[in-house]
Amino acid sequence: MTDSKSGIYITSLKLGSDSSEPLEQFYHWDDHEETDSVYSLQRYVERHGNRLRDKYLSWVHDLGESRIAERRLIDHLVFEDGLSYWWMTLIVEKSDYKSPIRDIIYLIAIREIISEQKPTKIRLVNSNLSVSEALSGLCMNLNITYEWEQLSDSLPPRLDFRYIFHALPHSVQALIGLARHMWCRWPFRKAKKTSWFGGDKSLFLCSYFSHVDTNLANKGKFHSYYWEGLHEVMRKLGISGNWLQHYFPHDAVPSPQKALNWVQSFNKKRRDQGFHTFLDTYLSWRIVMRVLKRWFRLMRISRDLSEIKHVFSLHGSGLSLWPLMREDWYNSMCGRVAIDNLLYIELFDVALSDLPHQKMGLYLCENQSWERALIHAWRKHRHGQLIAVWHGMTRFWDLRFFAGSRTVKSSKLYPMPQADLIALNGKMAIDTYLSAGYPKKSVVECEALRYCYLDKVRAGTRKQKKTKKIKVLIFGDYLPSCTIKTLQLLEAALPHMTVSATYTIKPHPAFHINPDDYPSLNLEIVTDHLEKILYNFDIAYSANRTSAAVDAYIVGLKVVVMLDNTELNFSPLRGQSDARFVNTPEGLAEALQTAGQNKIDRSEKSDFLFLDPELQRWKKLLSQSNPT
Repeated sequence: MTDSKSGIYITSLKLGSDSSEPLEQFYHWDDHEETDSVYSLQRYVERHGNRLRDKYLSWVHDLGESRIAERRLIDHLVFEDGLSYWWMTLIVEKSDYKSPIRDIIYLIAIREIISEQKPTKIRLVNSNLSVSEALSGLCMNLNITYEWEQLSDSLPPRLDFRYIFHALPHSVQALIGLARHMWCRWPFRKAKKTSWFGGDKSLFLCSYFSHVDTNLANKGKFHSYYWEGLHEVMRKLGISGNWLQHYFPHDAVPSPQKALNWVQSFNKKRRDQGFHTFLDTYLSWRIVMRVLKRWFRLMRISRDLSEIKHVFSLHGSGLSLWPLMREDWYNSMCGRVAIDNLLYIELFDVALSDLPHQKMGLYLCENQSWERALIHAWRKHRHGQLIAVWHGMTRFWDLRFFAGSRTVKSSKLYPMPQADLIALNGKMAIDTYLSAGYPKKSVVECEALRYCYLDKVRAGTRKQKKTKKIKVLIFGDYLPSCTIKTLQLLEAALPHMTVSATYTIKPHPAFHINPDDYPSLNLEIVTDHLEKILYNFDIAYSANRTSAAVDAYIVGLKVVVMLDNTELNFSPLRGQSDARFVNTPEGLAEALQTAGQNKIDRSEKSDFLFLDPELQRWKKLLSQSNPT
């Protein structure tokens, strides 16, 4: 054991063979490896994942129900139209991209270990002040001696705009964020907002303006990969689409003006392609003033709830999560997140009041805060059935998609806004959804629109190998750090390889790769659609979070997933026995060079995703609301 490793030392008299000689055990914070008296918190979390996840979800539920000044926290945050802002906070959203989910899960796990071992002393070795503050408070409550050996951060802070921005007070960040939003999104006011379709043959769709076929868009034709195949189904059923688009800058559509140009060309053929506009088309000075008014109110509530930190404890544990969630609370109440959420509330309210009555609406479901605003406005303006469309893959540790049965089934005032139905794209998603306590009656089966091409690929013929080299396809990730770690592990594995291999990477569109940064890999880059390239390879090597691993898995490639030592297992293939998970160079080399020459028959998992290319489930769903 070395003090340079981030982790926690737990000293106990109970487990020692001689009570006069205490036993010291070390739990790694950022490592999967285990030896005598050295354990991994990540392995503990994976072994007890269901219980730890349930404890986290219960804590969030209990926090909303906690009483301050004789009122629930949910009640304190109710606006005049009946929406409780509680449901839009980062705490409820539970996004690992925005909140320290892993550290909280680890602390809950440490509390369990303490209950079992009853230690006399705990020594933390890491650089995280919030974790140390939480552990210090826990040890004080349990009368355990506590020490903190603070490690220095591996990288010094970069004094760039992002660093300076986050060092500002939350209120200043909020005002800067509002000004930037207005500056960037004000051009969208030029888009039309009065050409909505009404009547029984119209369908509302709220989508992201990304994953659009750029070649077709430049020719004036709308095609979204999120809704692959549904365009044709709607055309055959005579359904006119009302598309409310979310714009976020990305490589394909880097500016609002380009997005506007595309939408204007789409709308020239609105009878065939639907009517398209943007949420920010409804931006106005009146909305800005209403946002500021509600923002001042949230800041006042935050000030009045000065004792809020006392209700952030995990029930009956002595562990307060306030040190880790303090930033999320103030950001949600006073900061940039508050401004963004309030803009969503106002913009959806105006947009859906302008929309003619819709019998059915669909929206891409990721359980983000804007979805609560959409659902509330949809109900407020008395539209019809609203369906959340689950467009991605289910991940066990993506807590955005889990709320706990008590929250889902609550009959109290101001419950969490929920869609009428959720369209799930496969048996795995349905099983996961139901196991989390959601009611079966709210589930509807629908084909996985983004993945239906896999049915064609799976039935195709694999190209024959022309060399003895293993052909490895690498999937990059949305997060640059995750992609870099994936490639660095592969570089470290090369000395352990006993067979030749070629390496090709399909980077995520959000993060470009420079092959010169990894000269030992002789990387080739491919950007073609997976449908065209999957059968050119023997094995797929994927970053921890990358959903493209599922594409390779379904068509029968051997899949190896890099386990990131600094993250929970976010792979959508977690729990699949025939997927390999590696975190060492030796393990990766062994997994790669034992790749089979033929694809694996996974026909027994044909319902992993619903892939009927005829989209019969979608046709049935849309026909019920839009009879011919």
